[in-house]
Amino acid sequence: MSTSTPVAGERRSSIFVFLLALSLMVSLMNSSTPTPLYPLYKEHFGLSSLDLTLIFGAYGIGVLTALAAMAGLAGTVAELRWLFVPASVLVFIGAGAFAHGTSLGTLCFARLLGGLGSGVMTAVVNIALVRFNPGHNDQRPALVATLAMVSGLALGPLLSGAALQLDIKPMASPFWLIALLGLAAAVASLILWPGRGAVHAGTNHAQADRPASLKQALQGIGLPFHLCAWSVFFSWSFATCVFVLGPHVARQIFGLTAPGLFGYVIAAYLLIAGISQLYCQRLEARQALLGGWLCQCLTFVVLLLACYTHALWLALLGLAIGGYAYGALFVGNARLVNQLAPRHSHGKLISYFYATVYLFNATPVPMGLLVDAYGIASASTLALAVFLIIGLVLSAFAHHSRFTR
Repeated sequence: MSTSTPVAGERRSSIFVFLLALSLMVSLMNSSTPTPLYPLYKEHFGLSSLDLTLIFGAYGIGVLTALAAMAGLAGTVAELRWLFVPASVLVFIGAGAFAHGTSLGTLCFARLLGGLGSGVMTAVVNIALVRFNPGHNDQRPALVATLAMVSGLALGPLLSGAALQLDIKPMASPFWLIALLGLAAAVASLILWPGRGAVHAGTNHAQADRPASLKQALQGIGLPFHLCAWSVFFSWSFATCVFVLGPHVARQIFGLTAPGLFGYVIAAYLLIAGISQLYCQRLEARQALLGGWLCQCLTFVVLLLACYTHALWLALLGLAIGGYAYGALFVGNARLVNQLAPRHSHGKLISYFYATVYLFNATPVPMGLLVDAYGIASASTLALAVFLIIGLVLSAFAHHSRFTR
């Protein structure tokens, strides 16, 4: 009997996984693409630093709302297409609306739609990668999802940075490209979507492992679990401040005025974070965590020196160290959370972990207030000092925690 059919089926499955990853990557590109453009929005629409943080925060509210809703819904839905389609539509509309935004209200609304789409897409694609995993490699879904998310976050600033540097309608063209690419990936994914048999098999397994309530799950998990969640929240909060206010710091403190150049800096930062995540998969979880904390605190020291001396090379070095810390802290804490969460309530606790982490989107708001009140230089120095103090405290807790159930 010919083996062409199984080979063709395996090829079709691989293409489908690639398209799912592409859909997730595009939704994450939508997240990071505005980063180099924030100074442009500030100049064109007369926005304050606080306004810029509200635009960023609107996206975070959308993601957090979607993830909270999906925590109790996605695992019980037999037909994931009913969630994948709305997620794709929201990403498309959110990106298109942002391309035409001309005021704070319209930009915030467009980012809210984009955040809702990204949140649903993140949950659906991660579930689909597990449910339709051709078998046999338990690490494949997590690896594909990680690569897709890191690639999306890194490509977003590259795209807008290039549009800004080449002056190709930078406030519109990157977002329409994201919208069209996401639409094409969604249509192709739906064409290759596996049959109902595979869906039901995954659904039955999901229903058999129905988790306990969140209140029951949180009972007795201990301080280390909360420490893991708040450690990633802290790390991502710093990264968020870099994304939103970094372009202004680069211009006013370090003289980095070339259009689009900061987008390449952020892309490099996120690329280092992605490489760090892949490297730290090989390390013991606690080793990755403690190494991440060492680099995170070192980042703040180097950036404080850079702000004091106005040395661009020191700032770039600090961001490079911070990129490694970003990846190491995420991998170390995420793996420890998986170890700490009891099997009967694993899903609920993982949802709680990410819900806590995604509160980081609110962090830039007080930073925006600080910048408007005291100026970018004083606000940056004060914020870095506060980050350093909190980082040292959390690092000390991490060193003295045993991370056992």
